[in-house]
Amino acid sequence: MILSLSYYILAIGGIWLGQLLGWHNDIWEFYDFPIQPGSPPAWALVAGLVISAAALASLGVAYIGVWRILSGGPDQDFRQLAQNLKRLGLGLIGFWLGYNVLSGAVQHLIVLHLNNTEGFDFGWDPLDLDILFFIIGTAVLAIGRTMQRAWAAEDEVQHFL
Repeated sequence: MILSLSYYILAIGGIWLGQLLGWHNDIWEFYDFPIQPGSPPAWALVAGLVISAAALASLGVAYIGVWRILSGGPDQDFRQLAQNLKRLGLGLIGFWLGYNVLSGAVQHLIVLHLNNTEGFDFGWDPLDLDILFFIIGTAVLAIGRTMQRAWAAEDEVQHFL
């Protein structure tokens, strides 16, 4: 998990930061747009960098949730498990949301300054395969809520006894 998150941070962060700092002009390839001689406006690049950072932070939160679930072992109580499942679910949903904003809105922001966008493919589909991040995240949140209720019931039984 650490290796994949590091790779994504370096790759995606490198694309946005390198473009923003003028090191390269790879943003057009990132979106499969025709190569342009200039760079997008700095405000659009900053927006892309911030949204990318938020999406990758959400993925990191999901990874932390998975790590804590797996490292907790069988001795985890329902409360810990519920918190970790909630973290995992919210992380997956946040990553899906950030990815879709990058794939949808940000690609339009970086070409806003161009006079002609003929030949640009704005192929954004929010119901593409990556919708699985949202579906699984929602299911995990529901399971986490059930675990929270189980913890409350277990706590009540402990106090009763």
